Amino acid sequence: MVDIEKLPLGDTYFSAFIENQLIYVDKTDLIAQLAKFRTPILLSRPRRFGKSTLVNTFEELFSHGLEKFKGLKIETQNLWQDKTYEVIHLDFSSIKGNRKSRSFESKFLKHLNTKFKTTKLKIDNDQDVIASLNETLENVADRSLVLLIDEYDSPLTVVIGDKEEFVDRRELLSDFFSSIKTYSGKFRFIFITGVTRYSHTAIFSGFNNLKDISFDPDFGTIVGYTQEELEFYFKDYLENAANILNQVNNTTQNSYASILKDLKDNYDGYSFDEKCKTHVYNPWSILNFLTSPQNNFKRYWVDSGGSQPSLLVNYLNTASEEVLTQTKFEDFLNLDLTISTTINGLSPKISSLNDPNFPFLAILYQAGYFTIKEARETGFDIGIPNQEIKEAFAEIILEALAHKTIDEFSKTFKKVLVEHLNHKDLPKLAELFSSMVNTFSYATINRFNEATFTELLNYTALILKVLSSTEIPCAHGRADLSLEVNNYFYVFEIKVATCEEEISQKLQEAKAQIIDKKYDRVLKDKEIIVLALVFINQKQDEDKGLKVLHEVAALEEV
Repeated sequence: MVDIEKLPLGDTYFSAFIENQLIYVDKTDLIAQLAKFRTPILLSRPRRFGKSTLVNTFEELFSHGLEKFKGLKIETQNLWQDKTYEVIHLDFSSIKGNRKSRSFESKFLKHLNTKFKTTKLKIDNDQDVIASLNETLENVADRSLVLLIDEYDSPLTVVIGDKEEFVDRRELLSDFFSSIKTYSGKFRFIFITGVTRYSHTAIFSGFNNLKDISFDPDFGTIVGYTQEELEFYFKDYLENAANILNQVNNTTQNSYASILKDLKDNYDGYSFDEKCKTHVYNPWSILNFLTSPQNNFKRYWVDSGGSQPSLLVNYLNTASEEVLTQTKFEDFLNLDLTISTTINGLSPKISSLNDPNFPFLAILYQAGYFTIKEARETGFDIGIPNQEIKEAFAEIILEALAHKTIDEFSKTFKKVLVEHLNHKDLPKLAELFSSMVNTFSYATINRFNEATFTELLNYTALILKVLSSTEIPCAHGRADLSLEVNNYFYVFEIKVATCEEEISQKLQEAKAQIIDKKYDRVLKDKEIIVLALVFINQKQDEDKGLKVLHEVAALEEV
């Protein structure tokens, strides 16, 4: 019998782990290695990956030494010989709000005052935050302080749509970090975390010696759970999950090995080092699943709200139509897409959401929606890490394309899609596909081609909880799309005609390919239905006010 209360779900304080005997995944060897640095350190990671626990562990170590680290690597391997220090722990997420009745500067000052008082220091002058900070640091002994800053980017991200407020906050934070740099001799250790790497917004311009470990292979697993850690620390909980799922579903199919596979498919795949040598699981999703395995493999990280990429959401909600049309959303329709980039390509230069060069890809990476998939000599490829994120990403892109919420989209299409598939009603299915495709704005999709239509149907099926896949392996080839319901397994070969005269030709091409590649020979315990599907994408005369036509022109069983 496992003790669910030992799982550290929602706990971030190191002292709570030790005092309550919670499961602590021991990374103190890496922590000891980081603690040796004398230069400021920056770590960027998505939300709910363990950054706050890491910061709190540093706070405990520098404040009280090895008092609560008995039996951990840092103590048993004799990795720590330093003394204790006065620790200033700032959490910028607590001051990110934008209330007009109280300026960010006054909230920032109050936060500094509160945190500095823990070290018996005080910032007096509420008229000039930076001058007060400088005066305070001037009288501090050299190497006597440790500075920990969690979520440094929160105050900027929340106002990215307000250019004036963004600039004001950026300048204040830039001045703050410049002061820290000026008085760097007062600090033994400086550690900064965040989600977004605002490396080109001048916020760290004064920190010319900042060590960014966000892509460092040596610290790729500093947060998150590795495969070895998952199996070592949570073995009993994995076996417990298999037993519970077997009881709930009245089956014997679940086992330790099958649970590991499902966890890997749903929550693994994150790599944060530029060499792509290591990968980690999302700890929030792992802990939630192990706490309540009877709820199955849900989207715990996404649905918790902590994963919401504020910058991305703000961008989609407030960016100008001109900027939005320059973002090629259709490029992201392939959920198995990988894109080549570099570290610089994932370091956004941001001044406004309406900047035509807004780093859409960088935000996707930093929010945790994309991750490093493969290393190359000149950079790396990034893509979606796992099934949980595929579903979440599909929702974001679909809403951007359709200008509808997922709830609205589901309410319109889910019931009828399942009904038409279950009744094998091809005429109504053709009408429904046309309605789905025409939900998407031509302004946000510039290229309606075979791949676009295929991925749009795949996206909508994924959102509507209908089992779907693209590039399905058959006897002698790969079909474009499959949809699966209770009694039927549908296989589609999709073609696109650019005018009415091409429809018959494209239909015959699809049928010939189906017969030649033997798409009906899929190993399934359901009735296989193979369909030739032709969309028409006819660009009519826009000068005469005629819209672009994209709809199902033919749908026939082969």
